[in-house]
Amino acid sequence: MEGQALPVTPSTISPRQDPSLANVLPDLGRPQEAQDAAASPADPGTLNLRGAGTSYVQSVHWESILTKIRGLKEDLVTDSKPPPGSHLFYGSNRHATREEILAAVPARPVVDRLLALHFDSYVVTQCSSLTRAQYEAFWENPSGTSIAWIGMMFSMLFIAAQLQTFTIDSINGSADSLRADCLLKKDAFREKAVQCLVLSRYTTGGPYILETLITILTGEFVLLKESATDGWVLISMIMHIAMRMGYHRDPDHFPRISPFEGEMRRRLWTAILQLDLVLSLEMGLPRSATNTHIDTRPPRNLLDSDFDEDTIELPSPRPETEWTPILPLIARARLITALGLICDVNTEIDVPSFDEILKIDALLDDVHKRAVPPLLRWESVAHPITDSPTLVVQRVSVETTYYKARILLYRRALISYQGQKPTEQDKESVRICLESAMKILSFQQMLHEESQPLGRLCQLRWKITHIFNQDVLLATSILCLYLQDVDKFEESPETAKAQAPWSSNRADEIRQRLTISHKIWLQMSTASAEAGKVAKALSIVLGNIEACAEDSSASYDFLADLDAMPLTEFGFNSQYLPSGFYSPLSFFDNVLETRGT
Repeated sequence: MEGQALPVTPSTISPRQDPSLANVLPDLGRPQEAQDAAASPADPGTLNLRGAGTSYVQSVHWESILTKIRGLKEDLVTDSKPPPGSHLFYGSNRHATREEILAAVPARPVVDRLLALHFDSYVVTQCSSLTRAQYEAFWENPSGTSIAWIGMMFSMLFIAAQLQTFTIDSINGSADSLRADCLLKKDAFREKAVQCLVLSRYTTGGPYILETLITILTGEFVLLKESATDGWVLISMIMHIAMRMGYHRDPDHFPRISPFEGEMRRRLWTAILQLDLVLSLEMGLPRSATNTHIDTRPPRNLLDSDFDEDTIELPSPRPETEWTPILPLIARARLITALGLICDVNTEIDVPSFDEILKIDALLDDVHKRAVPPLLRWESVAHPITDSPTLVVQRVSVETTYYKARILLYRRALISYQGQKPTEQDKESVRICLESAMKILSFQQMLHEESQPLGRLCQLRWKITHIFNQDVLLATSILCLYLQDVDKFEESPETAKAQAPWSSNRADEIRQRLTISHKIWLQMSTASAEAGKVAKALSIVLGNIEACAEDSSASYDFLADLDAMPLTEFGFNSQYLPSGFYSPLSFFDNVLETRGT
């Protein structure tokens, strides 16, 4: 080895210089500035020092956007009580023996019912490697079953018990005792899942460990919307365990991995990448995964019935005109190519050039038009009445992810808009942000109407309420910021008429759309404390706007609504919100903190 030149290690390559993207984005990589170079004009972000902990968010995070809206921090007082946090980190985590864990398994009819609910929900079922043969084998010989597999089953029961509480809320709001029972079961199932992880020494990896961890994370941070900080730390740990187990390398490299196991590994790794990106965007921090060390191919469009543990060779994927539970996972994985680059440029110190933004936008548009399966593209189908409610919701989810990505890419111009002599680039960026935000709020209105009793999506009301609305909150913050300083953004009437037809009166349209959105949040607040928080913040923003137009006949007494909802009832906390396909209802949580200053 003496005298040999040292090779360049992969760690010296920037994620933005990924060779696989060179033909699409050849100019994205930039050399590192010299240490004595002039300081970057970019905002370095926000560092909050509080008694509850220290937190950092990037300059284009929603928190930074909302702190620019006057009146929120002054008019709202937040609860300093911290969120519960992950049970893996802060639970009692009493060690349990195998015998104690098996004694806690409910009777089979109860487990059958709960697992059926879990799989019907399509929340995390694409990651599950639980098979009918394994399930039957467990009931035949529980003591001979892997403790990690039992932990995976308990994590699914945890999700199902939480879903039951949502169903009870939507069917009979007075069924308090039944709901309390479901909550107790949920906590017990989660405790047992964590005890199984500890007993199996989960940090060393092994079968069913990752499935269990992802299911717990989904239950805590997607459905329950607990501390997003813990979710970001947990997904990082999950990714490191997965890489320790080789999930970042395609299974075809390793002949000992069966076709069934290899395909399940691809599904699981794709889900991990998506959660990593979503939680990183939520926290306003860099993602853990980069393209320099990953070659795992995406999963195939297959039904679970198309292959099993005895399959010698995987069948050809089904055409993407045919829906499977895996198809949305595949579609979002393709969007990650562009969304990941957006996350990278938003967390870089240097401000990206407008040419770079245009190149990423072109890639995003190309993926949206050509790589997303037509079955999941909103504009490419006629939405017949034969479409299932699940397909409609998945279609909306993919579509709003696209519009959210455009906001994340262009919103820097909206935040730093000078207003005196804006460039054409600034004007175009603002237009894209506003149009995308309006599209998202139009989806909110449609979903809300269709999820009412007797509506087409009534049976999925829990999913719309607890999962989908994340993107709505990003759109809301952008539109509120625009309305606050509408005079700065509005063009002269002569110029406006020469632009798109809607731009001349876009401020009025935005007010109307936000007023509709406010009424939706207000209606949802009867069953959701977090919806009440959003309604309260919108009351203040719209109330300030209406105060400047006393002759408006469409206005109503926002302050009366505000006074009718005591602040202590809503339990404000300091959790951050994901900017991915997750939990929008906690949108104003962190930005409404007093910050102790």
